Amino acid sequence: MLIAIPVFRLSCGVTIDKGRAWSVVEEAVLWAVNQNAASVADLVAESGLKKQVIVAALSRLMRFRLVELSIVGGAAKFVSSQYGRDAILDGKPLPFFPKRETKRVGFVIERVTGDYFPQGQVRVASRTGLESDSDPDKRVIVVEGGGPVVSHEANLARLSQIAVKGFDEQLAGVDGRTASMRSEYMLIRVIDGVIRNLPDSASSKLRRIVERVASLPGANATIPVAYEGPIAEIEEAPTSHRIDFRPQDLIVGGSAHRELLVQLMASANSRMIIHSTFLDHRKFRDLMPEIRMACVRGVDFDLLWGAEKLGEDEESKNALSAVEIARMVREDPDIGRRFRVHMRSTGSHSKLLLADNEDGDWLAAIGSCNWFSSPFGAVELTVVLRTQSVVADVAVALQRMAGRRGLSDDIATEMSFLARNLRRLPSVEGNAIATLILGDHHDVIMRTGSGMAVRKVLAGSNRLGSTARPGFIIQAEAAMARASELDITLLYSIASGPLKKRHARTLAEEAAENGFRLVRLDKPPLHGKFLAWDDDDIAVTSLNWGSARTADDFPQSEIGVHINGSGIATDLMRRIESIFPNAASGSSL
Repeated sequence: MLIAIPVFRLSCGVTIDKGRAWSVVEEAVLWAVNQNAASVADLVAESGLKKQVIVAALSRLMRFRLVELSIVGGAAKFVSSQYGRDAILDGKPLPFFPKRETKRVGFVIERVTGDYFPQGQVRVASRTGLESDSDPDKRVIVVEGGGPVVSHEANLARLSQIAVKGFDEQLAGVDGRTASMRSEYMLIRVIDGVIRNLPDSASSKLRRIVERVASLPGANATIPVAYEGPIAEIEEAPTSHRIDFRPQDLIVGGSAHRELLVQLMASANSRMIIHSTFLDHRKFRDLMPEIRMACVRGVDFDLLWGAEKLGEDEESKNALSAVEIARMVREDPDIGRRFRVHMRSTGSHSKLLLADNEDGDWLAAIGSCNWFSSPFGAVELTVVLRTQSVVADVAVALQRMAGRRGLSDDIATEMSFLARNLRRLPSVEGNAIATLILGDHHDVIMRTGSGMAVRKVLAGSNRLGSTARPGFIIQAEAAMARASELDITLLYSIASGPLKKRHARTLAEEAAENGFRLVRLDKPPLHGKFLAWDDDDIAVTSLNWGSARTADDFPQSEIGVHINGSGIATDLMRRIESIFPNAASGSSL
């Protein structure tokens, strides 16, 4: 009997780093000799470890020139070298120099329970191969009611488990050009009631299903079975991080955003990734001198865009701009080698920027600015994040946004490895707390802000549209019902969609009757999307609070960040009110 189980077969070329990472003992020894010159006997006495452990640690540290022998007080002592002092004091992992090798890896994901196996452990065949098999009794399983998750993130996790052998190896890269995924069949032989070639690591669920299919009467049947594996990936709850936040990391204004973009291109060391919902090839041309200078210095760029679910005309316009930008890039010899334009929309409305610097750190920018379509005339808001743990969260969000084509999406793979490396760095004791806002967590943060405020709420949205009441106004009404002394102002620039100017005026009149203000801003227009309450909390995002909702099945469609820090909301309110005097409390409309 031959039982055919439907599978996904994946294969790709990978890069493996092989080498022993630094141990806690070795780092502790380097720290100790950096504090005070010490002999082997001193280190043994201080640590309580065996002499051979200390000697082995010192030997390896000296081999990598982190520790050296010196005469101190007439005795031979171990001290950290200048290289070792820099390495241990900068708070980063010690230098690691693995041996790198490449190989081809394949694995299959069976679609009945979601088990996965190295390709060498199973026999697989295409539909044609299955039909040509001469076994007189073929039983083909058809899975109903779902299937295994095959997202980029899930497949990369499976690949890591399959490709890496032992603690001295780690997955370092995936060649997306070689990645493929095919729908095929895993073939299981059953001879005299005995299952012959099911992998030893197969789950008991899969084994029971194979036994049941084998026991059914009849031959050459198509047998439906219900999917019995995990239904979907579990989205992690937003994580809060201590960060170092400076007042200048909150960017407000139009021209300030162009200055930020140019400054980041000038300071990037080797890498820059930009996600701009909309594209305009004319605006891109204006920035080509700065892009060229960065490319000449060795910076590699990826440009992604997200206009998709905004109407066919909008998508077509941005797709045509992407084509034109790609043409300009190809024709420029300095830019063409280092600037990649992604031709397919991510479908996300978020505006993100990631860049590295010469110290090996990364920063992220999250906000409202469409970096390559904005004329930088409207008032935009962006938060710059420099703490590596929260930058890692941004990298994960970009991975999930871009990884629609599985392991062939190189940018998603790169972001996965970047997040992994950044999360290994030590945490910081910063002066603020940052939490990413993804998807429907925007509703949570709006309810939180309006529900916790005791003094003042100021919120801004570029557009006021069909979701104005549930997303923007009802929250203000509920807050006023809770605390009538609250000062609440909602700002917008454009009435959009089915909402006309007369409807907006009616909403403003209703708001005044309920004790808060709905204010339309004219010049300069407000394109920023933000929420600030009391003194210490702000949220800056890509979501138009007053005219849009996030997609239930795509949390990365809108991305923002909530910052809690001393006086940060007060500072933002002051800056907004200095630009828009009619936003200030007590001003006449």
